[in-house]
Amino acid sequence: MLADIMEPKSPHRAESQTQQLETLGLIASGIAHDFNNLLTSIVGQTSLALATLPPENAARPHIEKAIQAAEFAAALTHQLLAYASGSQSQTELIDLNQLISDNVALLSMALLDGVILQLDLAPHLPPLKVKRAQMQQLVMNLIINAAEAIQSRLGTVTIQTGKQMLLPGSIIYQFVNGRKLSPGEYIYLQVRDMGTGMDEETLAHVFDPFYTTKPNGRGLGLSAILDIVNSYRGGISVESKVGCGTTFTVLFPRCYDESKFIPPIH
Repeated sequence: MLADIMEPKSPHRAESQTQQLETLGLIASGIAHDFNNLLTSIVGQTSLALATLPPENAARPHIEKAIQAAEFAAALTHQLLAYASGSQSQTELIDLNQLISDNVALLSMALLDGVILQLDLAPHLPPLKVKRAQMQQLVMNLIINAAEAIQSRLGTVTIQTGKQMLLPGSIIYQFVNGRKLSPGEYIYLQVRDMGTGMDEETLAHVFDPFYTTKPNGRGLGLSAILDIVNSYRGGISVESKVGCGTTFTVLFPRCYDESKFIPPIH
């Protein structure tokens, strides 16, 4: 059984978070254009390098991964630009399991040596109607956070997907901002780590923009995740205990308009 969603926050705290997110939008607008130009150059130069190598060259897989990572970063940059300008990119029907599987190599690059990425993906998962770049950003941020929590550099990060039915009168799931989730079927994504865990003080601020306990952290990853989840009227919960690891669970309403969805071939 999935955990209850966190308790609602006070109006004053919500207003403060709104102001912080507006500041984040200004920052994103200021750097995204230049960063996108740099990524375009990186993709172009690495693609030219790849084209000069014969198929049997041992460097090809490494360059291909570099191109994939740069293209992924470019997609996130476009999402930043859309967020900063208030524009809306197009949603599409995606298979969450396929998106995760397609990015396993990229996700593995974010893990420290000794950290194992384990997949537990439910078969025949219904599609989600989301923006692909946002979903990639959400998955990547959760994985990076989980990997960094394993400070001993030895442990497992588990990604699990599945379906969850919320019935009227059953466990009350809520947005982090306090609104209840509607009854119905949800798709969930769960990321568990074997890391150091968090105390109650850290848990109380974990989604606050710019809040971080990491020496080189920026405190933007989880606040961005919260914004994405709320935009789809989903829910998010976090369970953690010092010394016992952390589990993030994200719920998205199932999309029943599947007429244009082509299931991937597994």
